Amino acid sequence: MSGLSLQNATLEIPKTRSEQVYELLRERILDQEIKPGDILMEVPVSDALNVSRTPVREAFRLLQHEGLVRKNPKGGVQVTELTLEELQEVSDLRTVLEVYAIQLACERITEKEIAELEDVITDISKALERSAEGKEPVSRTLGALSVKFHGILYDAAKSDHLKRTLDVIRLPILRYLTFSLETQAQRERSSEEHKMIVDLLKKRDKPALKKLMKKHMKDSGNAIARKLKSSEL
Repeated sequence: MSGLSLQNATLEIPKTRSEQVYELLRERILDQEIKPGDILMEVPVSDALNVSRTPVREAFRLLQHEGLVRKNPKGGVQVTELTLEELQEVSDLRTVLEVYAIQLACERITEKEIAELEDVITDISKALERSAEGKEPVSRTLGALSVKFHGILYDAAKSDHLKRTLDVIRLPILRYLTFSLETQAQRERSSEEHKMIVDLLKKRDKPALKKLMKKHMKDSGNAIARKLKSSEL
């Protein structure tokens, strides 16, 4: 064994049926193709996906663990909804963690990661152009790009513990992210703040980054809250 080197070695591990079902349902829930309040039953889901009930049951368990669904008294699971109180709590926690992450990223980000952020900003600008021209609805595209942008920031913080915690905390909000990008003004505001974040990272201006990230999180949370309030009327 002394001559065996495993450096850079990778194993391709096939995903189980349960993992595939879980990832599919999770994606549909986050994209709101399966909406808050919808009920999922084992038999219809297993029939639709042509799998047995066992992987569906395991997928439901994983989704419950993440808080995306809860047990339904009449069977199956129900997709959870986000209340204003929960939104406030999650937004506050997320802001604390995002501000900490951006401060770490300010110290540790690489030129390669800055270039990756700039590539995302370019993609955002192109999507905004298509939106302004009325060529296509882009809220979902911009939401995905925003998630990608912040994911690069989490990687740049170089803290696995922080990244795992952020992934859990922001999960309930991801389903509602497009609510903060429904109008052209909201989209342009978010885009401009992303550009400012990159500029400040280049300058290593930690105090300004801290202030801007608080505003960025507050703007997003407020937009989602307004949408939730209007939905309750």
